[in-house]
Amino acid sequence: MRVIGVDPGAGGAVALMVDGVLEGVIDMPMGDDEVSGVLLAAHLTFAQPDVVVIEKVHSMPGQGVSSMFKFGKNYGIVIGVASGMSHPLVKITPQEWKRANGLIGKEKDASRQLAMELWPRHAESFKRKRDDGRAEAALIARAYIIASIKESA
Repeated sequence: MRVIGVDPGAGGAVALMVDGVLEGVIDMPMGDDEVSGVLLAAHLTFAQPDVVVIEKVHSMPGQGVSSMFKFGKNYGIVIGVASGMSHPLVKITPQEWKRANGLIGKEKDASRQLAMELWPRHAESFKRKRDDGRAEAALIARAYIIASIKESA
């Protein structure tokens, strides 16, 4: 199974897992200060995913109107590209993917640390603080795989 995990947030990323193995992770392709639908479509075409799993996000009180508009637009671009390419799309809440990965109640940096432990071959991709989006994209894909295994058992 080929699973794409997507962290659509600021500093977001896209991860590819094939049969439960992390194959790679990239920063969200950007152009003109927003997600590049063309570049994202090219990555999805190359990856040929069976499913695209995106973090289900929403606005929160106290966040700036401008930044939330930009964030929502980027989220919509990702959903539009995946849907337009007829890829099955699954939305997973932060609580769901964090619970599946044992991260409930942990600091944001715990995602990076866990990713480096789980995928030492890709540790370089998660070493900087700003690589938390990469770690989260990979963990989102992993959470979907864990849920799929539980369902089939």
